Amino acid sequence: MRGLLRSLVPCIDTTKITSQPGPKVKNRIAENEDPSETITQAWVWPLIGEFLEENDLVVTETGTANFGIWETKFPAGVTALSQVLWGSIGWSVGACQGAALAARDAGVKKRTILFVGDGSFQLTAQELSTMIKLDLKPIIFVICNDGYTIERFIHGFDADYNDVPTWKYKDIVNVFGGAARGAKTYQVKTKKEIRALLKDKEFNAANVLQFVELYIPKDDAPVALRLTAEASSRTNAPLA
Repeated sequence: MRGLLRSLVPCIDTTKITSQPGPKVKNRIAENEDPSETITQAWVWPLIGEFLEENDLVVTETGTANFGIWETKFPAGVTALSQVLWGSIGWSVGACQGAALAARDAGVKKRTILFVGDGSFQLTAQELSTMIKLDLKPIIFVICNDGYTIERFIHGFDADYNDVPTWKYKDIVNVFGGAARGAKTYQVKTKKEIRALLKDKEFNAANVLQFVELYIPKDDAPVALRLTAEASSRTNAPLA
């Protein structure tokens, strides 16, 4: 698209273009509040927008994270890394390692923050070992929602092939030697817990590798994912 746009721009008669004000984007936290302490996709992503800081590097896995992040307003200078063209789940863990290492090698202080589903994390969990070996300090949120949620909404919601084994995800940090490097692990299952964690100054400072188990119900998905999955399901349906 970049090459195409560069060719199109000289052909545009700017005297015939009218300027319209853009939409005012905000993190819609209050609009998605409810009395339950259950963390939902609609509620948590705007909250993440309040947690992000200028110039953060944000990596979102193909799946609920990639669609949910659309509901997050970024501060200035945030770089978002996403990969949906090939739908390669599991890519984001290695990408997080690469982004964090690149930032350090470039001599810039930026937080690297990863959002990855539990199913995708299981494909490339070993890259966590590389991050610990290299003494990188990303913030990793593993969305624990019992399997391949994006696939559930496309086909086979209750099919066992969309389930994954239940891991003790945060314990993997210590299996790979994270404790010796000062890495910290967390488990959040309620709105109160995630609010407290995201406001914690030490957590925000990101001076060590931090790993968070973030629990969301498996039958919950961002609106954009639901719409996309419905379209995919119709496209892939057998002809009558």
